Amino acid sequence: MMNPAVAGTREDIDFRMSYRNQWVGFTGAPKTMGASLHAKLYKGKMGVGGYIFQDKIGVFSYTSAALAYSFKIKFDDVSLSLGANGSYNTMGINGGLLVYQNSQDMAMANVIATQKAHAFNAAAGALLYNDRFHIGFSMNNLAGTTYTYDKTMEIVKRGIYKTVPHFCASVGYKWSENKNFIWESNLMAVFVSGTPILVDYYLRLHIKQAFFVGGGIRLGVAVEGQLGYTFPEWGQISYSYDYNTNGLSGTNGGSHEIKLAFYYSKKKLTHGRGLGEFKNQKYQYML
Repeated sequence: MMNPAVAGTREDIDFRMSYRNQWVGFTGAPKTMGASLHAKLYKGKMGVGGYIFQDKIGVFSYTSAALAYSFKIKFDDVSLSLGANGSYNTMGINGGLLVYQNSQDMAMANVIATQKAHAFNAAAGALLYNDRFHIGFSMNNLAGTTYTYDKTMEIVKRGIYKTVPHFCASVGYKWSENKNFIWESNLMAVFVSGTPILVDYYLRLHIKQAFFVGGGIRLGVAVEGQLGYTFPEWGQISYSYDYNTNGLSGTNGGSHEIKLAFYYSKKKLTHGRGLGEFKNQKYQYML
């Protein structure tokens, strides 16, 4: 969902679902549900995938469905994946939850009357990776789509909701001296015009390729804890909890998230240590 270049870079088939209930007890707090599927094609030289997710935030209900394609350039130690997607998006507004001072505002009246607007958008990304590390960069909302409510009426004041591009960079690394204890780390930064830069870091420990436990920090915003279990060769389940460390800490009960993953590969999986697709595994030591 964050980077279309990920399509086809994991197992032969990878399916995931997630549900996030953010800021529990805070009126209008975000709830996010999503599902994604991607797979390899032509001996891993290409990847295809798609996702659908929904955000409910206050009066807004945003739904997005996308199809992604990636092309891979393979080297001995790394692969470079270049990907893009196209998405169809719906922005709904529940007018019954709105409170405003001027009931004669025609722009607001048109939004309430129409309730939904539709738009197309796109994303692009790149991912340099092997079994042990990755470096990625992506651009979402690439088209900077504008949602215009009530297009059919010949009026001057329309309800308009604008989106802007999102830029995401990430780097991750897996390390192990003992296959029973595998460390996985990831750093991600997201930049959106007009908002503070979002920086996430987490560190996760896989124990005997089954249980895993981890923690993370969203810089200046929250801390996170995570527990999960990996089922040999077919799936994974995890739960995470976020606790706010900023001014919202006293207004809510934290955030809960559940993730499910199902995957299939013709090669034998060794979780956390990759699929053995690369020969020398040397470039990750740059990290």
